[in-house]
Amino acid sequence: MSQLKVNSIIPRSGVPVGASGGGIVQVVSTRKTDRFTTTSTSFVDITNFQVTITPFSTSNKILIMCCFGQAGTRIATLDHGNAIRVLKNGSVDNNLNADADGTRPRHCYKGVGWSYNTDHMPGGVGFCGLDDPSTTSALTYKVQVQCQSSSYAFHMNRPPDNGNGTNIYENATVSHLIAMEVAG
Repeated sequence: MSQLKVNSIIPRSGVPVGASGGGIVQVVSTRKTDRFTTTSTSFVDITNFQVTITPFSTSNKILIMCCFGQAGTRIATLDHGNAIRVLKNGSVDNNLNADADGTRPRHCYKGVGWSYNTDHMPGGVGFCGLDDPSTTSALTYKVQVQCQSSSYAFHMNRPPDNGNGTNIYENATVSHLIAMEVAG
């Protein structure tokens, strides 16, 4: 007796069986566990923090979720922050960043000076957004950061002083970037 065992069947329409409007078609993710720091006043990639997803259908959307274990700019006066944006295939033109509006920069997220009393960084900050790529070509989403002032560095996954002690504020954290294809 013969048996046919499969994990999924993808019909010619390009959408897996059972995936209907609003259903999750596929998920890709990455996690960053190491420390990232920058003082750049121009946008720079957060190293090793990107995902690539190839949609099954042009009518599907891509849900991007980003969670930083801890991230921020060390400053006690709250005047110097940072900006986060998401590039899709190298372009700021996607539904995750603000629309063009005069000469204003186009960001997805703005952080403030969050570190109080040396290493006390916040945790569990992030953002999400739904992109409408209208393609079945591969899409690479990556996160970039920019500091308002080079005197106040952006820190991710480790506190500014990077102390190796047992206090909660000296912790190591993990950050995640997730892309989910949502059936249209």
